[in-house]
Amino acid sequence: MRLYCGFVAVVLGISIFLLSCVGDSDNKKIITVTIQPQKYFAEKIAGDKFEINCIVPNGSNPEAYDPSPSNLVHVGKSVAYFKIGNIGFEMAWLGKLAQNNPAMKIYDNAEGIEILTGTHQHEGHVEHQQHEIEVDPHYWSSPKQAQVIARNMYKAFVELDPENKDFYRKNYDNLTSEIVRMDTFMTQKLAPVEGSAFIIYHPSLSYLAHDYGLKQMSIELNGKSPSARYMKQIVDTARENNVKVIFIQKEFDVKQAQTLAKELGCRIAQINPLNYNWNEELEHITNELSR
Repeated sequence: MRLYCGFVAVVLGISIFLLSCVGDSDNKKIITVTIQPQKYFAEKIAGDKFEINCIVPNGSNPEAYDPSPSNLVHVGKSVAYFKIGNIGFEMAWLGKLAQNNPAMKIYDNAEGIEILTGTHQHEGHVEHQQHEIEVDPHYWSSPKQAQVIARNMYKAFVELDPENKDFYRKNYDNLTSEIVRMDTFMTQKLAPVEGSAFIIYHPSLSYLAHDYGLKQMSIELNGKSPSARYMKQIVDTARENNVKVIFIQKEFDVKQAQTLAKELGCRIAQINPLNYNWNEELEHITNELSR
């Protein structure tokens, strides 16, 4: 722990030095977000009024990501930070980042969202094994929750730049219409499979499952690889629920999922819940669930 704190201090020190060397050639104000789906929503609302800096790049795990000095330079210049909450990166770094830039305002994009835990599995043999799973921060996997995120962002932009309220309102309304269209698409596509179950390696679709009447079963248990006993329970419950698809995220090992898919006779679909193209990713996931 001491080594980690020391590392944080060194990196923050480097960022301060780099910040002092960077001129203000671009007067556009910076807002930093944690993950790519946030950047998608923020850019839709902000238009050309702010530069949106996403600290966790594509392909990186926000649970364990350590920012580079260049990342920290942008945070050091940010007028605001939009946090998503309950993600490892924010829990490890946000306090230090705020200390490094005390003038930076911090807004919680998830304010008002009812927090769910990992798998949202209500029935079957697996439920009692999953009561200690940490909260799922992947709120954006459901358009119903994405509307809350967008509304919180809109309010933040207006507070930061009240003179352009009408501009942000127009962009926010357009984004809301896009989110509602996705909600309608998902409702129609998933209605015929309501009550069905799917397996996922890391429990990142809890809100989708909750809001559209599906059952999510997670291979990963509380951030750890499953035991043989737990895997047997997964297999038994999957057979009872006639599971047809196993989702695997790009950053996880596919071998275990392949073994499970072979045993259950179901297919594997690769997904990326952290995709910047939020709408395209949800359409892909919905199509896989409705097959």
